[in-house]
Amino acid sequence: MGMKRKRIQTIHGVAAGLLGLLLYSCVEQFEAETQEFESILVVDARLTDELKRHQMLLNRTFGFEDVDPIPESSAEVNIIDDQGTTYGFTETGPGIYSSNLEFAAQTGRTYTLGITTSGGANYQSEATALPLNIPITAMRATRVTGDRGQEGVGIYLDNTSPTPEPTFFRFEYEETYKIIAPRWDPFDFEVVHYVACDTIPYEVAIRAKQEEQQVCFSSAVSKQIIQASTADQVNNEIRNKEIRFISRENYIMSHRYSINVKQYSQTVDAHSFYERLNDFASSESLFSQVQPGLLEGNITSEREGEAVLGYFEVAAVTEQRLYFNYADLFPDEPLPPYPASCDTPGNPRLYSEGYQCGAYLDCDADCESPLIEQILAGLISYAATNEGSFNQPFFTWARACGDCRELGSNVVPEFWEE
Repeated sequence: MGMKRKRIQTIHGVAAGLLGLLLYSCVEQFEAETQEFESILVVDARLTDELKRHQMLLNRTFGFEDVDPIPESSAEVNIIDDQGTTYGFTETGPGIYSSNLEFAAQTGRTYTLGITTSGGANYQSEATALPLNIPITAMRATRVTGDRGQEGVGIYLDNTSPTPEPTFFRFEYEETYKIIAPRWDPFDFEVVHYVACDTIPYEVAIRAKQEEQQVCFSSAVSKQIIQASTADQVNNEIRNKEIRFISRENYIMSHRYSINVKQYSQTVDAHSFYERLNDFASSESLFSQVQPGLLEGNITSEREGEAVLGYFEVAAVTEQRLYFNYADLFPDEPLPPYPASCDTPGNPRLYSEGYQCGAYLDCDADCESPLIEQILAGLISYAATNEGSFNQPFFTWARACGDCRELGSNVVPEFWEE
């Protein structure tokens, strides 16, 4: 394959797509145009021992000047086990394929992925078996000082394998955290009248809030490849594997924080593939010619010499959730800084300085109300009433200071525990 001036990229992220890290961190570093482009199928397919409808992603590589990945639609996708049982998949979104039935990978079985595109191209994976499921034995949150001297909290994990053979793992997490608006007030603004040069042109009132705006929750998933193995360990166990480091300046752990870690027991080949992907995604080679052969997986095309990017993984999963409060690890210490400035209230004008009427309903100057415009734009929340001023009748906060929904959802997650 000749050298191409191109870059292969996809934006799904590791948690949602196999090649999410591949060049994504470099997308805005420089601009270039694809001189010669080759469309290559990108496969993100993972089957686990979880009883569920499994999902996989099919896309096409795309060049520098493109913004979005190109989904591979209308493909026929199946997983076949060594007993001849076929599990069909249906496209449920552009390039997203979900199994028609719930099923789980079984110990002792091997599984093969088959893909036929709408253009008639056929792809098939190697037969892959389910590795032994190794449980997580412990998880903990510890106050630590990071590698760069920054204080924070480390999330650590342990496991022990019951067999003498080396074991291989990849980890993903979803973190969820409580947000409390520091300047919440039970009242908010209501725009009563906003017609310039009317009898009563601008009128703003205060009303009781109708929805929960003080306490919210937000979640995020891991975006990096996190791996570990016991291949170089004296004992066949993982000890103090850091899954996440959170700086004490990060507001996400200001109150109560939870992390759910999924541990995927991998085959040695899958572990090697993700290790190479991680190395490749962080290397300087991303800025030069990218060749799919450098990231060869276990999926091949029936067409000789045609490249495929991706991997069909069969993995055993175990998961564990951890909670902690900021006060547990930083008792009587200041909270991390809130992501909005909530120290000094604003005091916007009801009428602009240039407000002027030529006649009834005839405004011939600056006819916008700074206060009402900010209310309508959702930029501010109520702080207090300024009793002594007609034209600056209210003090205000940035919206996030009084309404936590700017940073999360006011719906309590089903799994949440206090």
